[in-house]
Amino acid sequence: MRVRDVMTTPVVTVEPSTPFPTLVGLMVEHDISGLPVLDETGAVLGIVTEADLVSKEAHGGRQRSVVEFLGDLVAGGESRWVNRARGRDAETLMTRQLVTIREREDIRAAARQMLDRGVKRLPVLDDDQVLVGILTRTDLLRSLHRDDGEIDAAVRAALDDPLTSPTGTDLRVEARDGVVTLSGTVEFPHDLPTVEAVVWSIPGVVAVDNHATSRYEEPRSSDLAP
Repeated sequence: MRVRDVMTTPVVTVEPSTPFPTLVGLMVEHDISGLPVLDETGAVLGIVTEADLVSKEAHGGRQRSVVEFLGDLVAGGESRWVNRARGRDAETLMTRQLVTIREREDIRAAARQMLDRGVKRLPVLDDDQVLVGILTRTDLLRSLHRDDGEIDAAVRAALDDPLTSPTGTDLRVEARDGVVTLSGTVEFPHDLPTVEAVVWSIPGVVAVDNHATSRYEEPRSSDLAP
């Protein structure tokens, strides 16, 4: 499954000059946690997140203690949240270090990127770097929310597809609580990890118990020569 299949669209976006109260209002009104900031050409400049706005409540208008001030000096500058709390519009509040993803990427790659980079959402770009959607953790969870019947059908379809599965397989599939059990046969031993990988590619699969066996021994290189 690709990012484009589960991403949220259309995306609620803002301009750099969008003021703080409007940013808060948009997030509350649309029940979202991030607002991509676009310039006049539509290019993504950054994103305003809930954390960026909460920094105002945490640090805005508050006199810092001497200990906090000295701590900032030792660290080489002010805390980014203290600095962010001074912001008044999207341009001065937004997070500029964007982590984005392409719409044609697999959702598993997107999930890994979110975890590795510690982000909760990914602006989705097409091949021309144009914003086409936004992918959140909720979107990913929604793609995993499938009952056993849906998982079973998806696994069978993938294993029957000659473009994704080895030929000559005779497999039985059972899905229970997201765990897929395979039994039956494939042609060669090297087909076993291949069919397992096919099953793992199906969203919602929790684990794979592969009890399939091969009908023939692994072919020797001499057997494959013309």
